[in-house]
Amino acid sequence: MLQSLGPTDDERVLPPGRLSFTISNRRGIIQSGDMLFAQLSARDPASIAGAHHRFLRHPDMPRAVFARSWELLHAGGSAAAYVKNLSADGRFFWVFSAVIPVCDGHVAIRSAPRGPLFGPVSAAYRRLHAVERQGEGMAAQLARMDGELAALGFPDFTSFMARVLQSETAHLPADTGSPGLVRSEIVELRSKIAGLDRAQRELAEAVRALHLIPTNMRIIASRLEPSGGPVSAIADRYKHDSAELIARMIDGQSIRNGSAAPLIEVLDDMLIHDAIIRLLTAAAGQAEGQAESQGGFGLHSGAQAAALMRASCDAPPEGITVLTPAELRLRLHQVRHGAEAVIRLMAGLEQVRILGEVESSRVRDDDQGLSAVVAQLRAFHDDVRERLRPMMLLLRHLDVAV
Repeated sequence: MLQSLGPTDDERVLPPGRLSFTISNRRGIIQSGDMLFAQLSARDPASIAGAHHRFLRHPDMPRAVFARSWELLHAGGSAAAYVKNLSADGRFFWVFSAVIPVCDGHVAIRSAPRGPLFGPVSAAYRRLHAVERQGEGMAAQLARMDGELAALGFPDFTSFMARVLQSETAHLPADTGSPGLVRSEIVELRSKIAGLDRAQRELAEAVRALHLIPTNMRIIASRLEPSGGPVSAIADRYKHDSAELIARMIDGQSIRNGSAAPLIEVLDDMLIHDAIIRLLTAAAGQAEGQAESQGGFGLHSGAQAAALMRASCDAPPEGITVLTPAELRLRLHQVRHGAEAVIRLMAGLEQVRILGEVESSRVRDDDQGLSAVVAQLRAFHDDVRERLRPMMLLLRHLDVAV
């Protein structure tokens, strides 16, 4: 393994606008790269070929970042993150690194961090590393990293990758991305779908709290028999309809019926693929420009490395979903239809609740607590109406996108 001097506080800086690349096999053994990478790592290019990427690892980097990245790479996908690297002379250099499957290995493309997430993420790294030094296990570290991402507004690592890749490739030419994809439109659409997803989740949490209400109403109705007969029927109807609503929103049927969450995952895939093509195209262009002048090192010449990267732009990597415009419109219609079905179910529940109020007023003299349950239902429905408003507004905005 290549050795480095102990870390210092001196920093190297990747030139703005420049990309650096290395090509490795699937185990992370470097096969070739450009001269800029050799300069940043402060090593003789001849000593780099055949070495594992881990010789760059800076002790300040949380291990969980690499563990999560390798999970994605072993599954055939790409990985992207900010990385603090260690040079042979002890200096450090920060990069935004995207590791992408190519042929029988990976290409790692590095650029100088420039996006707004770099500061918050590097601060999160310091917190993660501090706990790691106390001996926390990898499973706990991964969970802690997920918590840090959630605090930054990302439900998972893929969502973070989609955002950071778009941010760090925003300066690259617009015509180097996915053919036929208008990035700004997908970003805007994802924002709307994410808003709808948040509204759905908040509504689901509110609905989850109502499951005991019809049961309590049924118990009270049994005390009021025979006068409570209609109340029993109303309670049974409310319980049946609310169970259908809960199943649609919470128990997994929402995915089959057009929930927003799966579409967000697809849009993230499309944004990741778009950014990766931008990086591969830009890095290939730089490699071709260096083929005759600076050159590189290892098994691939600049022209060969460029050809390898361009070939990887032809099809999405394994596990990435890229929808055609027609497929995307269909998925949007499914999301809208699923949300509208929830709204209709809530309207039906509202009618059942009104019938409950009517029956409560009929047995007011000795209602055994029925009026209190009905009041609880009324408060619940008032809360739901407030939660439905943003959903309906977002659906109107979604009509424009569809």
